[in-house]
Amino acid sequence: MQWWTVVLVCAALLQSVVATKVLFLGPVSSRSHKNFYMGIVNALADDNIQVTMVSPFKSSKVRENVHEVVLSGGDLSHHASNVFKENKINFFMTMMNIMPRLCVDALGKEEVQNLLKEDFDLVLLSAIMSDCFLSVVHQLKVPFIYVSPAGLISPLPSITGNTRFPSYDANIMMDFKHPMTFMERTISTLSDIAWDAMFYYYISPATESECRRRGLCPDDMPSLWEIGSNTSLVLINSIQAVDYPARPVVPAVVHCGGIHLRPAQPLSQDLEDWVQDAGDAGFIFFSLGSAVTPSSMPEEYRTILVQVFASLKQRVLWKWDKDTMDDLPPNVRLGKWLPQQDILGDPRLRLFITHGGLLSTLESMYHGVAVLGMPVFADQHSNMNMVQRNGWGKVLLWEQLSFDNLKNMINIILNDESMRAEVARRSKVMKDRPQDPAEVALYWTKYVIRHKGAPHLRCPASTMTWYQLYNVDVWASVTVLVIILSYISLRLVVSLCSWLCFSTSKAKID
Repeated sequence: MQWWTVVLVCAALLQSVVATKVLFLGPVSSRSHKNFYMGIVNALADDNIQVTMVSPFKSSKVRENVHEVVLSGGDLSHHASNVFKENKINFFMTMMNIMPRLCVDALGKEEVQNLLKEDFDLVLLSAIMSDCFLSVVHQLKVPFIYVSPAGLISPLPSITGNTRFPSYDANIMMDFKHPMTFMERTISTLSDIAWDAMFYYYISPATESECRRRGLCPDDMPSLWEIGSNTSLVLINSIQAVDYPARPVVPAVVHCGGIHLRPAQPLSQDLEDWVQDAGDAGFIFFSLGSAVTPSSMPEEYRTILVQVFASLKQRVLWKWDKDTMDDLPPNVRLGKWLPQQDILGDPRLRLFITHGGLLSTLESMYHGVAVLGMPVFADQHSNMNMVQRNGWGKVLLWEQLSFDNLKNMINIILNDESMRAEVARRSKVMKDRPQDPAEVALYWTKYVIRHKGAPHLRCPASTMTWYQLYNVDVWASVTVLVIILSYISLRLVVSLCSWLCFSTSKAKID
């Protein structure tokens, strides 16, 4: 072997030893958000990329190439009051008011500040309640990517230049469907404006003010909004093939929804025996997700649920945060933690009663299970209304909960073959993708690193004012010019007519 060949081989080996390092910041979130985040983290780690993951939750398994930094105080479920009793708007406003403090508290922790001493090639930043961590992006001087566990939510469309059309694409907090009425389009448009204004004029400035006051945002740092507007990409938890209505997207918006989805694995022997004993009737699964504490529901709700479940011939598997329940029927089994995807993929499952979170909705569709949605807060109402409109589930609001209403809804879904056919069709559609979402997330993350932030992907719409983007100034100028020309033309016509009339009159007199 020639000496220069040896040098080249050694150089290649040395380059492979220097691993890519990525910092993933998800300091304030719910446990379900981390399920989506970990889909991306695992895709990177499988490619030998070193990932430092910052979140409020410690993973149950230690995995190679992932270093976890667990922060206390960032679990959103600990900061919500009883969501069963609180008005949706009040709950939302509470979250908005505590957002700056939660973010800055997390940023100020020693574990986070120590990360500023390390070198990273890229930052992945949660788009949920993490704006103050743009200070970390600024200080590390590396490209960053927003990661949204809830689709392309505000203010991400403005930041990426991905123009939204509220005339047919309503805010996720709205229950409107396409085509919308005039009044719905009006409300949708005004709510979009209000939503962006709230982030631009209140949340972002309040977060920045608190961050600077506590000395966690350096003096030379631009505004958080300016830093955020320089994101290279946004990875969103959305599957383009099943989005309705279809929406246009710019290159900087990357769909990797369902990255956490997987085929069902066999149930544990104990759970398998319990399901097997259900016989031909099968079983029903009831879960309110990870952000809701089930035992916080009013007693009258729990009593109705118990009575209805006891009247069913199916067995019921109920995710509950306590070990026991005094009046638990013999056909009902409780579980503090249950393998949801394995359960949803079991052919003996007849119905999923869910709170309607986005991840649960996607998992239901993936595994082809009809649902009964009992939404509690946030986007859960719009998710379940979408399911009902698309024909693979029903919605029952908590204020409508009664023995008869719940029993009737369950029986309708259990006996409706069309719902099962529709969700089976949608399952095929969402699985029919040219590339696995993990491969998509990995490719575009590495693409941003390879191309030093990939600024060429940015849409210029993100830097334009609204009147420039929609050519309001152009059309206003054209309108004014047309009015002026029309006025001049009219005056000329009037003057010409007057002159002609005057000349004719004078000729007659002569």
